[in-house]
Amino acid sequence: MKLARTAYATLTLLVLTGCASSAPHYYTLTTAAGPAPAAASAAPFVIHVKPVNVAERLNQPQLMVHQRNGELLMSDNALWAAPLPEEIRAALTARLERSLKTTDIRSLMPPAGKPVIGIRVSVEQFDVWQGEKATIAATWQLDPGQDSGQLICQTQHQRAINGGTQEQVMIRQKLVQDVADDIAFSVLQRRCG
Repeated sequence: MKLARTAYATLTLLVLTGCASSAPHYYTLTTAAGPAPAAASAAPFVIHVKPVNVAERLNQPQLMVHQRNGELLMSDNALWAAPLPEEIRAALTARLERSLKTTDIRSLMPPAGKPVIGIRVSVEQFDVWQGEKATIAATWQLDPGQDSGQLICQTQHQRAINGGTQEQVMIRQKLVQDVADDIAFSVLQRRCG
């Protein structure tokens, strides 16, 4: 009888410990907008950032981190607030709207007299190596829509990383901003940077 009570108490403790795991934390790639820029005229065009393609191995709800031993850690307690392709699209769109002084029309009718520049982005790499670096590699296609040919560009960025999940998210936000800045350059200059 004493053995049964001890076993029951141990089992109860294990079940309660399992149920007491920490709640998940949700992260986003969209950053706070900072101070408004000085008054400037709006761009003579609008943009349409299309759904972002993300390599299948990256398209996970969990934040993924490469460990030094080659293991890929996927935490059930560190999750993207939305599917990763939508997180990237939202962050790119916010940065592009701000830097180009224009609007993403998404599913709206374009305003009369303003050309629509279509932007299609594909992310092939978006990785973090614990205590070392974070990288992004992306390709985008611009469609100016005015009898102009399409433009296809690629970019890669890397940043050092030392900290935990909070720093990893901040560095990933900066990497997406780097890509958005490259896209903005190609929109304005009509060439790859």
